[in-house]
Amino acid sequence: MSKNKLKSAKLDWRDIPKYIPLIRHWKTLINLAKLTYNAYVKPEDQDWYDLGKKYGLNDTFGWDHDGIRGYVFASNDNKTLVISIKGTSMGFGAGPTVGNDKFNDNRLFSCCCAYVDRTWSSVCPCYLDNYRCNQDCLEKSVDEDELYFTITLNMVDRIMKEFPKSVIWITGHSLGGALSSLIGLTYNIPAVAFESPGDRLPARRLHLPHPPALPADKMNIWHLGHTADPIFMGVCNGIRSSCYVGGYAMESKCHVGVTCSFDSVEKLGWRVDIRSHRIQEVIDKILNVWETLFGDFPNCYSDEDEKDCVDCGLWEYIEGV
Repeated sequence: MSKNKLKSAKLDWRDIPKYIPLIRHWKTLINLAKLTYNAYVKPEDQDWYDLGKKYGLNDTFGWDHDGIRGYVFASNDNKTLVISIKGTSMGFGAGPTVGNDKFNDNRLFSCCCAYVDRTWSSVCPCYLDNYRCNQDCLEKSVDEDELYFTITLNMVDRIMKEFPKSVIWITGHSLGGALSSLIGLTYNIPAVAFESPGDRLPARRLHLPHPPALPADKMNIWHLGHTADPIFMGVCNGIRSSCYVGGYAMESKCHVGVTCSFDSVEKLGWRVDIRSHRIQEVIDKILNVWETLFGDFPNCYSDEDEKDCVDCGLWEYIEGV
């Protein structure tokens, strides 16, 4: 049994968190989005969001390394903690985490080790031939100590032990959002993910718990994004896509928990564009104006209930090879 299965086996899914984020409360949602933005910058930067005593900076993690990083925000009395995880930094001059971010993206969200075609270099040795992949190898490849998921798992475990009576939420954008939902599944803590790639694929490979007989809206995992974001929608793939050109095998599309999708294509007239994936775009041009423009909250649904949501349908996964 993997170390992640062992951690998850200790959970009792009957113990549902009592205090959860009010996702349909606009101020709460916008504040959480701003905390995810903060994970990309430093407190002394001009674009840092200071949200007052309710979300004061409690701790930092990862800023002295070239990997996973973010912050822990807390109320004055430490009764409520919000862990914010940075997502993928992309492009020239985007910072020291670019290489490790891409490696973790390709491990988590590709169908088979980022073996997209013969021009790509695999990030793990699981590819067999002709759309066939070694399932056992894949499961081991996402369960390694140096990967972001395991590092974050251990960090959250430490925080939970340090603050055993605190309410803990976790949030993030893009890769950070997917990590948030995976950690939420592991530890049964509320997670709010903004514009995350499909996380159901890595969740199954990690054998994370699915609460028995519990509907998606009771899992306390929320994904928020919009229809012009190709990564959130699971369409940033194919030879002409920005992800392909950049070397990112973003091939998953199905999410765990509840997904709330702002229809920016139909209602705002946006085109599908990788630039709309940035969290600042979502805060300024969607979250801050949506209620005023349209009044209603976006459509929410569960991919668990959508029979059409299939990841990597062309691939065959072989066990016991």
